[in-house]
Amino acid sequence: MFLNVQRAARLLGVSPHTVRRWTSTGFLPCSRTPGGHRRIRQEDVLELAQTIGGSNHLAAQRARERELETLVDTSIAVTSRLELPDLLREIARRLTSLMDCQFCAISDYDPEAATATVLADYDAGGRRLPASGPYELSRYPLTKRVLEAQELAVVNVDDPRADSDEVRELRRDGDKSLLMLPLVFGTRSIGLLELFDHVRERHYTRQELRLCRAVAGQAAVALHNAQAFAELGRADRHALALQAAVGRLAASLPRVIEALSAAEVLRATAAAVCESLGAASCVVTAADRSAGATGTAGAEDHTARLVVVKHARETTLESDGPTEAGGSDTAPVLTLTASLTDPPLDGEEELLRLLAAVAASSLARFLPAAR
Repeated sequence: MFLNVQRAARLLGVSPHTVRRWTSTGFLPCSRTPGGHRRIRQEDVLELAQTIGGSNHLAAQRARERELETLVDTSIAVTSRLELPDLLREIARRLTSLMDCQFCAISDYDPEAATATVLADYDAGGRRLPASGPYELSRYPLTKRVLEAQELAVVNVDDPRADSDEVRELRRDGDKSLLMLPLVFGTRSIGLLELFDHVRERHYTRQELRLCRAVAGQAAVALHNAQAFAELGRADRHALALQAAVGRLAASLPRVIEALSAAEVLRATAAAVCESLGAASCVVTAADRSAGATGTAGAEDHTARLVVVKHARETTLESDGPTEAGGSDTAPVLTLTASLTDPPLDGEEELLRLLAAVAASSLARFLPAAR
């Protein structure tokens, strides 16, 4: 419920002029109607009336000023960090200190998959705890509601009305209380903040919850910016990696083109893939012949991903199905299978197509009838 200046002044026992001054300085939060009139939440007025009690306006004002100082200081601290690990650590450190909690978990939210993934879990000393993988929100209805309705929730282990799924998790880890807040950027929930108290159950004041909401809002903006910054960095690294791959492939092509036999073409092609893309291994086949090569990357250290490229009349990816797009009827069929230790970068599959086309053209000198 919202009050106008006059009703707020009567509840607080001050003049309307004092209320306007307090709202102008931020001492008393307010919003504005389209016509510019002040509207003040009744809860904020009642909280301030209880705080100032016996006309101790100065003490109340100092309390609000400290709250504003905390928000400004926190805003500067989190927005100045663009590296994601540094930002996550700073958010956790600020919130555990501000709310006197022992742990803070920060999660990413995927609304399409209805999952959350813990990005970082820190204790009050700033030590990062082991990360956990994504979990399905269908198992945790309260967490799902916090993210979808963009509302905070408090869970205490001995509260008979508390969500049983969350209470079970708290008891398992030995925690007494949990505060969950959505990280909202614009109109979208992009993540989740969780504050755990290992010592006692918590009944937060309106001022504490207001501070948490404000810090969560700042954290959401900073997290979005840090993720965008990280994505730009990845794009730059991918571009540099692709540029280097093109250079290595250009250096390898003469060996494929100048090969003196079909077997040599196949060997040179397989080696070129391993050299240019850093593949763990590559096998090239044409007609009834094949050759392979291994790279310096160890496939046993990663999940190998197979990329298969075929060249007949045109080079196509196997997943796209064979095509007959015209060309020489005597062009040999060539299949190139590369085992990559990382997902292919944008453009790497096109490089494989190019190499397959060059290899097929070289093979035509030695296997002209291969189909």
